[in-house]
Amino acid sequence: MRNSYLAGILAALIVVLGVIQVVRPVGDPKLTADISSSGHISGTPPSLPWPSGVQADVGASSIGDLPQHGPTNAEPIGSMAKMMTAYLVLKAHPLSVGQNGPTLVVTPQDVSLYQQDAKTQQSVLPVVNGERVSELTLLEGLLVPSGNNAATMLAQWAGGSVAHFTAEMNAEAKALGMRHTHFNGPVGLNAGTVSTAADQITLARLIMKNPVIRQIVAMPEMQVPGPTPVAYNYNYLIGHGGVIGVKTGSTIDSGGCVVLAKDQTVNGRTVTVFSSVLGQPATSKNGQLWASLDVANALLQAASKDIRTHTVMQTGETVGYLKAPWQSPVSLVTAKSIQILGWSGLPYQVKLKAHLGNVHSLPAGTVVGTLTINTGSQHITVPVKTATALTPPSIAYRLTR
Repeated sequence: MRNSYLAGILAALIVVLGVIQVVRPVGDPKLTADISSSGHISGTPPSLPWPSGVQADVGASSIGDLPQHGPTNAEPIGSMAKMMTAYLVLKAHPLSVGQNGPTLVVTPQDVSLYQQDAKTQQSVLPVVNGERVSELTLLEGLLVPSGNNAATMLAQWAGGSVAHFTAEMNAEAKALGMRHTHFNGPVGLNAGTVSTAADQITLARLIMKNPVIRQIVAMPEMQVPGPTPVAYNYNYLIGHGGVIGVKTGSTIDSGGCVVLAKDQTVNGRTVTVFSSVLGQPATSKNGQLWASLDVANALLQAASKDIRTHTVMQTGETVGYLKAPWQSPVSLVTAKSIQILGWSGLPYQVKLKAHLGNVHSLPAGTVVGTLTINTGSQHITVPVKTATALTPPSIAYRLTR
């Protein structure tokens, strides 16, 4: 009788323990990545006509930059500084295409500055005492004939003083991540105004998003007052080979400097490609500025031709696993392919993100997360789904775990 009683209790305990095992939580499946957090577009990086012994770089909007070539130290940039001058003026006093903006009256001091700059053979925008000149005209004079006096007039107007405006230039450079750039003024004539080819592409990429600047830097010439009614752009490449800007610089200290741009359409997508050269010396054929233009243009044209659409992830490619202790891992695959625009060898970053929730079974083809590829300003996200089903844990597993 006693044995029967104990057997009954034992049987009841077994049933209770079995029920507890069956209803006890089994834990959630875990998503495990099976892909590197970074990668490179397959293929050999483009072989570009890099200049010897001078600093150069190539980049493109939405794509990013190739590694800078040549010296990496900050160097004088001459009138390329006027890109930042124009950017800050328009940041303080925005214009839309077709607008002239506020009008400034040319003072005797402005005329004196113009005459002094012209006497020392600086690039200038001719001005006349009492003349009413618009913000747009001054910006054109800044970026087309590269008028040093226009830079000073704009800095005094937009910043209150040249010193305050210069401080704003350096603060903006820091905010933009231009770590190797320093401005000694809005003109660029001072050798203390320095930068790198990579930093200048960073700035050029930004200012070319402004339709007014984009329109101005594509002008081969502009009308000016005085006996010579036309002032020409120092960039003789404007309008040739698709070149649409951006800015030149040339002083004794800087050598020939330039950042060029052109629009390139690839499979229906248009990107702006940039090349930058600093410190180019004169050659047997050309002075330093023209030599820098020739070198930068060769880079620009070659880099533009090498931009392609690359498939970096195929549809159905395994990027991770869903792991549950009651069955073998379930492969997670991309629901779509991923294409990015760029050059062979261009780096990109990869991020796998789960959207699982509290689940213990899933049909095959269920979306459980996303995969994102990032490079430059390209951010392409595709769904990630289960390749096979995640089955619920069996009674046997629950009892024996």
